[in-house]
Amino acid sequence: MGKLERRVVLVTGATSGIGQAIARRCAKEGARVLATGRDETRLAELARDPAGIACHAADLRGAAGADDCVAAAISAFGQLDGLVHSAGIVRRREDIRDTTDQQWAQMISANLDSSFRLARACLRVMVPRGTGSIVLVGSQLAHVASPGYGSYCASKGGVEALVRALAVDFGPSGIRVNSLTPGVVATPLAYVDRPDFDDQVEAIAARLPLRRIGQPDDMTGPAVFLLSDDSAWMTGQSLVVDGGFTIQ
Repeated sequence: MGKLERRVVLVTGATSGIGQAIARRCAKEGARVLATGRDETRLAELARDPAGIACHAADLRGAAGADDCVAAAISAFGQLDGLVHSAGIVRRREDIRDTTDQQWAQMISANLDSSFRLARACLRVMVPRGTGSIVLVGSQLAHVASPGYGSYCASKGGVEALVRALAVDFGPSGIRVNSLTPGVVATPLAYVDRPDFDDQVEAIAARLPLRRIGQPDDMTGPAVFLLSDDSAWMTGQSLVVDGGFTIQ
């Protein structure tokens, strides 16, 4: 029996990278998965996964996107037990002096506002049932700074502060809220951030105690752990999975 049998899990950002890997792993662990994203072609490919994954096209940039995703999960499966919010954006080589109000707002909206809205929507259906696990994907840059990431660091730092606040507020209602905190992972987003990513892989890996960058599958076990009863007495925490970068 899988660790997520009889549970319904909503996974955002599931059209590629970390989100897609987590959606597939949750399905293999027995969960009924609703995967969301903006790319309908990629969602159609994911829907063909042998483990069985339901897909729903959604845009989390708008105020209604989170409510729409949760409503779709309830419509498909009748309940919601877990959330992994993996959707987000990154922007590098940013001089904060040149960052426009629009660019700042875009980063905060994509990473922090969407986390707030999804958590709010999930809590509205989880609290009456007295159970649920919310996993918001953070970043190692919520813990350490890197040049040129001002707005990104702020957005992900806000996500991790939100996790702690929600854990305190809703622990008495039986809801656990934690952050999955990746380091550098080889995903399509890494190439948006660094067009020369392939040329930098060896140099990045050399800075890590484990001497390799992460792969999307490296995030799946920790995500399942946070969703499952294996972490039943854990809330408000940041589970850092970064090859050891932040311990140095």
